Amino acid sequence: MKKNLLFILVITQIGFVAAQSLVITGDTVFSGDFNTEIEHHLDVKNISGNSISVICQKTNISLPADLPTWGGSYYCFAGACYPTSATGPSNVAVLGSGQQITYSNSDGDAHSGYYKPEGISGIATVEYCFYDENNPADEACVTITYDCNESTSINESQAFNEVGDFYPNPANGMVYFTFKGNLATLKLIDILGNEVKEIELKEEGVQKLDLSDMTKGIYFGNLVVNNEVISIKKLIVK
Repeated sequence: MKKNLLFILVITQIGFVAAQSLVITGDTVFSGDFNTEIEHHLDVKNISGNSISVICQKTNISLPADLPTWGGSYYCFAGACYPTSATGPSNVAVLGSGQQITYSNSDGDAHSGYYKPEGISGIATVEYCFYDENNPADEACVTITYDCNESTSINESQAFNEVGDFYPNPANGMVYFTFKGNLATLKLIDILGNEVKEIELKEEGVQKLDLSDMTKGIYFGNLVVNNEVISIKKLIVK
């Protein structure tokens, strides 16, 4: 009788593991300067034989004590972006059997995660869980660790990272951007990873940018110096 009970328990455990439908891959540990935003991506794959309506949900496990409310983690998934304050479920991304969504393939529903240290050093841990909308117990979770500290040395990139932000934001038609440095390129990227505008910044100060040819949505301004992205700022065009 005990052998039969043990056999049933083993079969049940194997069945539970096999029922897992989602596989999440991507780097989970990141370190950087406490003035520079971190960007990363998670790939989501449906390994089941059925189509799944996938939802993402973020949970802040621990954050530096002095981090301001506008700092911390935010993310994009299923064609929408969610602010640092978001804790509820995301939009739904429908994945067919065997389908994988990944940022590297410019998939519109792919996951992108961000962490804004806002000048506060310390370690933050954030959990992202992906689950079946129709079966929340079928989920896969990943814990991301961000280690942001004050730089101990000054390099060429850090000499340029004192930049302002877009304003007004959200913007419509025109937007201003502040820049301190000699020469840089501002690349505007949509949430699919496509570059929609490239602007040469030839002198420091307030730059007036024409957005009249851009459709409304969420964009990211990548400030590039010597072929290296040194700052990322979010821009909303309405």
